[in-house]
Amino acid sequence: MGIWQEISEALKASAEDKNEARLLLSESRQGLPLNRTQSSMLKLPDALIASYFAQLEEEAKPEKRLAKEPDSSWMLEAGFCWLNIRASAHDNRAGSFLQAAKLLPAISSNAILLAPFHPVEFELCYAPLDMHSADPGFSEAALASQGISLAEQLRAFVSACWLLGKAVGYELLFYASQFSRIAMERPRLFRWVLLDKDRKLLAMADPDHPYSTKNRLRDAEAVAVLVSAVKDDYGIGSFLSNESDSPEQAAKRDKAYYSAIKLCIDEGLWPVPAHARNGVGIPSFLRYDGPGEFPVFSYLDKFGNDLGGEAYSVVTPFAFYDEMPVNMQPSANLPLNQEAVEYYCEVFPYWRDNFGFDFMRMNAVDSLFSELLDENGLIPSSDRPTAKLLSKAIKIAKQGNPGVGIIASRKGAEYRDYGKLGFDLVMGNESLRRIDAVLVRDCFAIYDELNTESGNPASAGKKSSACFAVDVPEASSPRLWGSPMIKVMGTKRMHLRHAFAHFISVGRAKRPLFETMGFQDGSSGLYEAGLSVRGLDWADDAMFAQGYTLIEKLHARFRNLFASGRITKRHVEAEYAWWMVKSEDEPGIVVIAASLETAEGRAPGNISIQLDPGSYEGTVHRIPSLSSLVCIKDQLSVHLDFLDILLIELKPVAS
Repeated sequence: MGIWQEISEALKASAEDKNEARLLLSESRQGLPLNRTQSSMLKLPDALIASYFAQLEEEAKPEKRLAKEPDSSWMLEAGFCWLNIRASAHDNRAGSFLQAAKLLPAISSNAILLAPFHPVEFELCYAPLDMHSADPGFSEAALASQGISLAEQLRAFVSACWLLGKAVGYELLFYASQFSRIAMERPRLFRWVLLDKDRKLLAMADPDHPYSTKNRLRDAEAVAVLVSAVKDDYGIGSFLSNESDSPEQAAKRDKAYYSAIKLCIDEGLWPVPAHARNGVGIPSFLRYDGPGEFPVFSYLDKFGNDLGGEAYSVVTPFAFYDEMPVNMQPSANLPLNQEAVEYYCEVFPYWRDNFGFDFMRMNAVDSLFSELLDENGLIPSSDRPTAKLLSKAIKIAKQGNPGVGIIASRKGAEYRDYGKLGFDLVMGNESLRRIDAVLVRDCFAIYDELNTESGNPASAGKKSSACFAVDVPEASSPRLWGSPMIKVMGTKRMHLRHAFAHFISVGRAKRPLFETMGFQDGSSGLYEAGLSVRGLDWADDAMFAQGYTLIEKLHARFRNLFASGRITKRHVEAEYAWWMVKSEDEPGIVVIAASLETAEGRAPGNISIQLDPGSYEGTVHRIPSLSSLVCIKDQLSVHLDFLDILLIELKPVAS
């Protein structure tokens, strides 16, 4: 019996649920996205969505794992959607794997990237307590009571993605929450400081050079001895949860774990926090906050500027390197902590092999090359992974699974540099930029580079590219936009971004679209959902969804032409741009004309586009409405309002 058939039975799907599921299945077969908002999908009964996937299971073809493909070139053909399980909460219903599965039929992208879904500290999505388990809060009690474990519920979500032809991705972090269960179980993976009895200085360590191999091993051993004694007292073998635990056993683990943390604090043992962005070396112990009962660290950049306001003091990075100076760039190769390197490299293979994840996004590698201090990529400026370490992790991720795909979290266009390390994609430099003439020219430059490189035999082998990110979760971070992008830009600008992302990806110059959950119907709040237990602000905007749907349908309609075509002509002005796509494999041409963002906000009005000699007929697709245009000769004239985007389908007509 398939997992969704089991879930459907556990939820006692009624005849009405099954009939409604059949209707939903029939609707989804007509091509995504559904004519339903993502917000409305969350309101569907659990039994109905379970029956929907159970019926898909019954007719499913034999499983074809993308990770087992000969290579990861499928990544360049994909579209990506970032999904946070927690953010699938709706009304009084918490986010869960079952809730998140309801969204999948209404997501057009064929690759789902999951935000970290581990148990966390301080409600922070990016402060995991453990990297080998899922957050128990994502389990549905109705399923757990029927013997369908949390792990099986995650497998059901992965299966739902596969049934809809979607790949599933994991986000790999190089840090954990400060007193994570990982840190307590494996203290040698991290750096620690030991404060003296008066909490004034570091005990038994040179304050100017506290992060030596000797000090790390000594302090880690002190933690290990303390933890071992606590485990003996509570009669447990590990702080890490086990799905077979009874509630009493789980509570005992928790009590032991928090008892061990208290003892560490009492003894003055603290994990060293992660450095701030642009920080160098390792943060140094500054003082002890007596009332708050926690150590305060100093975070400096290479110029000695204080970065304390930007520090991530609630997480601790893996101690990949020893002998790194405090708040200073190292000047020589550093010895590696092989134990930490191996742990980091084996996290994704665990999820790949046990749950079937197809690709991963490597977090916090956005400043990788600017942080390296030598040509060989061996000396980092701070405590983040080096190029060599990342290459090793990628190689291990692909061992026996050559189709595994890799995305770098770099919000830039350096796809060639990252490609040399084994990355398939970077996030692209369009993130958080407006669709203006400067961006359009940059996109055409990337098109030219990708088109030339892909057609050059000297560049044969692994290909890489840059995504076009329509939106990213961190857009509303105070240090970026400070507000959800959709609220800053509004409906028309977001539709312009969406259409532009699809229709600038032509031929050999593939630019995968990157979107976020909720974008289909104008919902926001993904960044905030990473900082607290909450769902998206579900907008349920049917008009927004109508424009989204039309763009996706046009993209599907012309997919083959854009995949095999090339840009034959193009033109950019301050207020508008157009480009022409033609394919030898497909009849006719498609012209894309877009009004661009300008400070003045003027409508371009009537523009003329010179065609090859001859007569044409076709259709103008104006998002979100349609109109016809026939009998064009040599020159195409269209009217562009501000922020308009038109897709004009033309076929030659015999004279």
